[in-house]
Amino acid sequence: MYRTASVRPVRALLLVPAAVLCAGVLGACSFSANLTVPASTIATDAERALAEIGEADVDCGDGSVGLVDGEVVECELTDPATGTLYDLTVTLSEVDGTDYHVDVKVADEPKA
Repeated sequence: MYRTASVRPVRALLLVPAAVLCAGVLGACSFSANLTVPASTIATDAERALAEIGEADVDCGDGSVGLVDGEVVECELTDPATGTLYDLTVTLSEVDGTDYHVDVKVADEPKA
């Protein structure tokens, strides 16, 4: 009996540091689970938003965009009639899962 009693405390002493170590490792593995869409999708949405002023060619790059309220995406707008380039800022709002609204702002002056 004496031997069994002395083994349990040793096991308990070994398990406590192991549990603390595992909790620390798991805590360091946290991540953000924001939904994303390809930047090309944002570009297409911006083109649709600009359709009332005419045809536009928008390029927002090749990355992905997090679907988060207030997310700002810097894009480039090309006027297909003249080839003139403008900076374009697209801001996401009203994000609800994969549904969102885009607000677009075209720079007042063309790119140099």
